[in-house]
Amino acid sequence: MPPTLYAPVKLVLKKQRSAVSAEEILATTASLLNSYFQPFLAAQFRVEESEIKGILNVQEVPRILQITQLVTLEMAPVKFYYALAVGAINSREGEEYTEKGPAWTGVNRALKEAVTQQDSDIILRLPSPFLTRTVNTLLAVESDLRNNWSTAHHEAIKLARHGRTQVEIAEVLGVTQAAISQRLKHARWERYQQICATISELLTQARWKILLPWDLKKKA
Repeated sequence: MPPTLYAPVKLVLKKQRSAVSAEEILATTASLLNSYFQPFLAAQFRVEESEIKGILNVQEVPRILQITQLVTLEMAPVKFYYALAVGAINSREGEEYTEKGPAWTGVNRALKEAVTQQDSDIILRLPSPFLTRTVNTLLAVESDLRNNWSTAHHEAIKLARHGRTQVEIAEVLGVTQAAISQRLKHARWERYQQICATISELLTQARWKILLPWDLKKKA
């Protein structure tokens, strides 16, 4: 019987000036994530030292995009590094997990890469090397678009994410529909949604611990 796969997630606060302490920011973010993603968690998000960590059920891996969007929009201007890995976990005690097993090794390596590289603030490690390369390439574009959103973009996108029309968003924010159209266009919201849809489609394959044909080396 193959091992059960999980998707550990880690967040680390980026260095920045803030009137609020890092401890308070981390606690607020962990609470926010638990309130939104509770039904999809194998273990709740919790703060340990300078990290937030939690575990998604493996079929919920695509929700990593919702996690980054939620934190970006609700915790701005605070920013985080994100990491996720898919794999087996060696030990479990009730609802608590210790950091043992391939999945934890993967998420720690992914987080280190996210912190040290400049292209993206989110790195994933998946069972398929091909998926890992492809998804991380797309995530670099996703990260670039998301991190360029202004406060005005945030206001419009918060409502757009929940299916509000431009007319409805304009009414809520007290501006014209044309102004909302310009905000979403400048934020490249339509392109961002297309990229996220592609990433989500790819991530649905992450629940299987298999190699794709592109992972297999051709025999000489």
